[in-house]
Amino acid sequence: MSPVLIVCLLVFGVSFFIPFIARRFCKFFPADAGTALARVVHFPRFAKTKKDENRRKLRKKLWTKLILTGLFWGICGIAALFLIIFSGYSPVYFILFYMTALMACIDEKLRVLPDILTIPLLILGFYFSVNPLEGSILPISSAGGALFGFIVPTLTAFIMTPFRPRAMGFGDFKLLCAIGAWLGVFGIAVVILVSTFYFVAIAIICKRREGPYGLSLFLATMTVIALNNVPAVSELMLSFP
Repeated sequence: MSPVLIVCLLVFGVSFFIPFIARRFCKFFPADAGTALARVVHFPRFAKTKKDENRRKLRKKLWTKLILTGLFWGICGIAALFLIIFSGYSPVYFILFYMTALMACIDEKLRVLPDILTIPLLILGFYFSVNPLEGSILPISSAGGALFGFIVPTLTAFIMTPFRPRAMGFGDFKLLCAIGAWLGVFGIAVVILVSTFYFVAIAIICKRREGPYGLSLFLATMTVIALNNVPAVSELMLSFP
């Protein structure tokens, strides 16, 4: 078996469990790390009695949905890994894909982006800039991106609060900081811009005036990574600190 196939299978397997982890997360949030781990690896059992037929059908329906969603994310994981590599980023940026995808699923269910995920993602962004790999950004760019990811939403919230209080949650601020630590100043600026278009599009499609912002940030992050293949965009990203 070739190394590429092994890596693809591993990535598929890890990504497959994104919806399972997201669903279990709402069962134990908030919890200590030990309780969280115990409940993540716990899987619901089918009903054993014939009297509870409705419950059994619901569980089967749930499992079918989870498995199909897992297959979707598994394929997305493989596609994301190849996109990251061909866009000139280090393979460790798969962590950025995985964490933002997981938080998008959790945000869709809980309307919250937990610190237990956003803070480690921010720290890892700084770590890989200080200990650079091929395709990663410089420390000054990482710090600038994180700062930019905090200042711009803060100013936006300051301006919008009189008209629409709490348009963005604290988790969104932290996730933007984390993404900025991975993508730098130009990258996070584009993420903020593109995510607004995604949010509006999702709101129109789902016919809702408000909702979670995690999915929009995830899609915008992957868009920025893909845009690195465009020479003009790549040169602009390199021109920023």
